[in-house]
Amino acid sequence: MSEEHTQEPSTTDIQAGGAGPRGRESSASGLSPAGRAVRITITLVITGLVVATTLWGADDFFPFAPFKMYSHSRDLDGWAGSTRVMAVNEAGEEFALTEAATGFRRAEVEGQMSRFRDDPEMLRHLAEAYQSTNPDKPEIVAVRIVVRRYRLENGYRTGEYTDTVEVSWTREGAAA
Repeated sequence: MSEEHTQEPSTTDIQAGGAGPRGRESSASGLSPAGRAVRITITLVITGLVVATTLWGADDFFPFAPFKMYSHSRDLDGWAGSTRVMAVNEAGEEFALTEAATGFRRAEVEGQMSRFRDDPEMLRHLAEAYQSTNPDKPEIVAVRIVVRRYRLENGYRTGEYTDTVEVSWTREGAAA
C-alpha cells in the first residue's frame, strides 16, 4: 500500500506569489492591485481631510477635525467661565434651570448662545420645558443666561468672580 502525500504550499511560496490553496494566486496582502489602489486612495483622501480640517476646519467637521475645546490648554492664571441658566417664577423666586428640570444640557445652551442672542424669545422654550416637567410649580416669567467668570491663580479659584448676563427673556406683561 502506498500513501499519497499532498503538500500545502509553504508561507514562503504564498508570499513569493506562488499558487495558494486550491490553485488561487495569492499575494502578501491578499488584495488585487485594484483593491490596493482603492484602499490607498481612501487612505489619502481621509488623511487629506484630516490635515485640511485641522488647519482650516471647525468643530462641525468632526471626526475629521479636532474639537477646538480640546485642542489647546488653558492658562493656569487668568479667568475661566461657567455658563448657567437662571429663571424667575411668578412667586419671585430665582433658581437655576438644570438639565434635570428642563432636559437641556448646559453644553446645548452654550452651543446655541449666538441663536439666543439673536432671538432672546427662544429662551421661552426653556421655560416651557421646565413647565412641562414641573406642572405643579409656579410658572416661569423670566429666563437669563449668565456667564460667571472666575479668577484663577495656579489653576485654583481666588474667590474673585464676575457675572455677565449674556441674554435674557421676560414673559410679555410680567415684571421680573
